[in-house]
Amino acid sequence: MGMKLKIEEQSGVGWLVRVSGEITERADFRALTSLAETASLRLDLAGVEQINSCGVREWIHFVRCLSAKPHPFELIHCSPAIVRQMNMISNFCGNGTVRSVMLPYYCGPCGVEEMRMLELPSAGQRPEVEAAITCQKCGKNAEFDDLPDAYLTFHL
Repeated sequence: MGMKLKIEEQSGVGWLVRVSGEITERADFRALTSLAETASLRLDLAGVEQINSCGVREWIHFVRCLSAKPHPFELIHCSPAIVRQMNMISNFCGNGTVRSVMLPYYCGPCGVEEMRMLELPSAGQRPEVEAAITCQKCGKNAEFDDLPDAYLTFHL
């Protein structure tokens, strides 16, 4: 499938970049690195389904380049695939600020997977992750589909 980028200029704020698909060795972030010369970037990562080991290498090179630019960058709506990497790799975000993550939930009764966005509090404050939510499809409980105590360790 590969990685896809959708770039939108946000008046007076900078650039919003929606990243989706798979981040692999074929990931090309050069256009985004150039954008960071002119304004700040907000990287919406909700659509990132997977990142392989070579993709991690490309991503880390990219955030190092962004970290050297004069404008800040933010990571928003980080998918579970991105959150897993943030938990394992200490410099995965460079000097970017993580503003929000997507929380995975699974409803056993109807088999639906659902994502909920969580705004992160200030660094050092423990975010509240609900153990269960109401399933949008059947109205029963959808349970958090990861380890609640470990999912957001990068933030603490």
